Formats: sequence, structure tokens, C-alpha cells
Amino acid sequence: MASPTQIHVDADNTGLWRIQQTPEASDRVSSLLQQDLETHHVFFNNDGFHNHITHHLLSLYGTGADVSAIQKGYDDNKGYQREARPVHNPKEGSDPPGAASGPLADDWYETTAPQHLGHESYYPDFLRFFQHDIARRDEEANKAGSNLAGWEAVLRDRVFSGTPAAEDLRTRLFAGFLHPLIQLMYGIEWGEPAIVAQGLAQAAIHKHQGLDDVLYSMEKAADAEKAKTTGHVSILSLFQEVAQSPQLSSAAHWDDPNKMRNGVLARALNEMVAVAAKVSVPATEEGLAARTAEMAEACLYVASSAALQHPTKYTKFDFFLIHHVNSVPFFLAINSFVWLSVEAKARLLEWKIRLDLVQYASRACPPLLDVSKLEAYKSPPSSNASAHPAADGPSTTNNSISPEATEAAARLFHMEEDGHAIKLVRATGLIEREVRKSLFTRTPCRLLNSDRVWEALYRLETDSVFAPGNTYVRTTGLEQAWEDIPDISK
Repeated sequence: MASPTQIHVDADNTGLWRIQQTPEASDRVSSLLQQDLETHHVFFNNDGFHNHITHHLLSLYGTGADVSAIQKGYDDNKGYQREARPVHNPKEGSDPPGAASGPLADDWYETTAPQHLGHESYYPDFLRFFQHDIARRDEEANKAGSNLAGWEAVLRDRVFSGTPAAEDLRTRLFAGFLHPLIQLMYGIEWGEPAIVAQGLAQAAIHKHQGLDDVLYSMEKAADAEKAKTTGHVSILSLFQEVAQSPQLSSAAHWDDPNKMRNGVLARALNEMVAVAAKVSVPATEEGLAARTAEMAEACLYVASSAALQHPTKYTKFDFFLIHHVNSVPFFLAINSFVWLSVEAKARLLEWKIRLDLVQYASRACPPLLDVSKLEAYKSPPSSNASAHPAADGPSTTNNSISPEATEAAARLFHMEEDGHAIKLVRATGLIEREVRKSLFTRTPCRLLNSDRVWEALYRLETDSVFAPGNTYVRTTGLEQAWEDIPDISK
């Protein structure tokens, strides 16, 4: 049974794809995730690069990979991870003193932890605290006869309660190119308390770096905008507005250390806030579902369009833009929680859409192609994808996930990568299902509305990672990002 310190993934618990796995795969993924929890740090180097093993293995497992593929995914990535660190002990002269005056104490987060927020060396302390906090809530729920899981109660109180501490932690979830949110995503999607604790601890050690000020400035401006705006402003139109802004489209420079912080938010903050203020999500179940599907489709469209902007070169997705696609399942999962108000869900989605727009500007606004160009995509004659046939996929697919998505995922099962590729295909499969079923399909702003375009997107995603050159480009709207990508062989 899964607990805050023990990972156990059942064969019928495969996340939102809802396939059936084997007992052997269940045992293996549980064992490997437990090893990762106990032996690896959340960052694999001193620059804060993230450990993706949880994302990778659960994405493989959740799309039908067998034991050998899951084991390969772990083996390919365990070698460069940093070892887990112990919890600080003030008796051993830790600096600063009192770092762990008791991470198991119920008030530790409020009393001692704040001085350590944003410091990665305290990840084990935050992890232990959240594990204990979840376990304590489980005990309380059992005594009270409540159906609310301990990890759900912790999220409710630590992230969504509206207290200053909760507001702070929620903001940190969006830091680090959404990595804390993505880590938490796998915990809530699979209902794994230990992974929820990992996600919250990871959020706690990320620095704001001005993100909190930006998000709240956008929210304040949005409140004023709502008072004078009527009707629906499509997300696509906001991406187009960003692209058409001379200030925003030129704000990111190649030599910026961080294209978001040192580029867009330093050179065009007012313009960015003005566009982001137009983001609004209705606080109704129907409006939330439609806007979630619209957000998901827009992120996928923008990332795919950017990958095709150089017709003479092999296609490549932007490393940063795909995180805004890969994080979509978080919002699909959290929208299903009955214990969270629709107002809180809508606010969370508004933050995501605003950051989608900021990230697009930070990648120098790659062209937004006509959807017909996506539909017309063909694998290049020299594509390496044909050399990587699909492995056997899941035995049952009674889940509305398309055969094209299943085949694309299976093509990646034995690829040597860190999980970004399989996450992209998994998210695309969910986005396709969501867009096809949503009320959003009845609105005129729907983009991806044909079988042909979905088939092309899956080919594009698999072709791009097997094509020669770097697996991804970074800041795709700048020509320097494409200099090392080869031209397509004739």
C-alpha cells in the first residue's frame, strides 16, 4: 500500500491514460521509484538541473511500456544523479543552526522552515516534513472517518488555503520552468503520497526570482481588466498579440542568462502584464473545462508550430515550450478534485495561461503557422524514426486514447532519453482526448480539429527526437538556436 514514505503503484493505476499494466511492470516501477526516492537528490547538479526519473518512469508505465523499457529508462539516468542528503541536525553544528529543530514537529513549517525556503540543501528537511504532515493527516482522517486522503488535506491547507504561507508555496510551484508543479502532478495523478511530498518539497526549495511579484501584478491588472471587458478573449488571440508586439517579440536576447527574467520581464514587463491581464477563466465547471481544453490545445499548437519554423532543417521542439505541454495533465487531474473549489481551480489555470504567454515571449515568439502546415507535415525521407519501430503497447486501450498516440508512445519506449519525449507524447494523447470531448470543440477558436492534424503531430513528435542534431532547441525564435541543427538530407 502506498504511504508517504513508500511508493506502491498498482497495475490498474496508470494515470490518466487509464490503460491496464502487468503485475511485473507494477512491481518494477514501484521498486525503481522507491530507489529514486531514497537514494537520489531532487537536483542532479549544483546548477539546479532537475531529476526527472519519476516523470520518466511513470510516463513509460502510464503509456504501456514493459519491464525492460522501464528498467532501461532508470538505468539510462541513474548514473548522473546526486546522492540523497541527510536531514540537517543542529547538534552536529549545521549552518545556520536550528535548521531541523524538528522537521517532524507540526509547526516546523511555520516556525523554522521559512528561513530555509529557496535553499536546495534543505530539500531532505522539507521532504521529511511533508511526509510526516501527510501521515499525520491520514491518521486524523481515519479517526474522523473522513474520505479525504492525507495528501489531499495537505494540498488543501498548504497550497490552497489562502494563507501567506500557502500563497508563497503555490507561487514556488510555478518556478523552475514548472518542474515542481510537474513533480507534484505525478503524485496527484497517481495518488502517491510520497511523490506528492517530493513535489511540495521541491517547490519549497525553488527561489521566486521575482516570479511572485510578476504573477500578482498580472492578477491585479486582470481584476481591473475584468471590470471593463466583456466576452471571451481566446488564448490563441493572446499569443498572437504577444507575437505582434514589437517590445515583446524582441525582448529575449541570445546572450540573456535567463530569457524570461533577464529578457522579457526586464525589458517588456509592462507590455507583458498588459497582455496577461486579459486572461480570464470562468469560475464555473463548464467554463473551467472548456478553458482547460483551450489552454492545452494552444500550448500544443504553439510548441508544434515552433518546431516546424525551418522547413529546410530537421524539426526540433523547443525545450522550454514543451514543459508547458507536459504540465497539462496537472490541470486535468486537479480539476477532478471535489474538495477544491472551482474558484481556486480557475485561479490556478489563469496563472498557468499567463506563464504560457510569458514563456512564448521568452522564446522570442516563434511564428504561429497556419494549421494547414501542421496537417501537411510529412516525415523527411531521411527520417530516423523508421529505424525505431514501435514496441508492443498496452494490451487494452478502452480509454479513448487514440491508436496514433499509443503507437507514438511505443516508438519511444526504448529510446535513450531523460523522459521529456515520452512526457510530450503522453500529454499530447491526453490533450487530443480532452479537446475532442470538450465543449470547447463547439467554439470557433478550436484549432486542432481534424484527424489529419493529430496524426501529423504524433509523427512530428517522434521524428523530431530521432532526427540528427540536438534533441531539442532552446529559444526557438532566435536563429542562433538552429545553427547546429542539420539541413534535411535530400
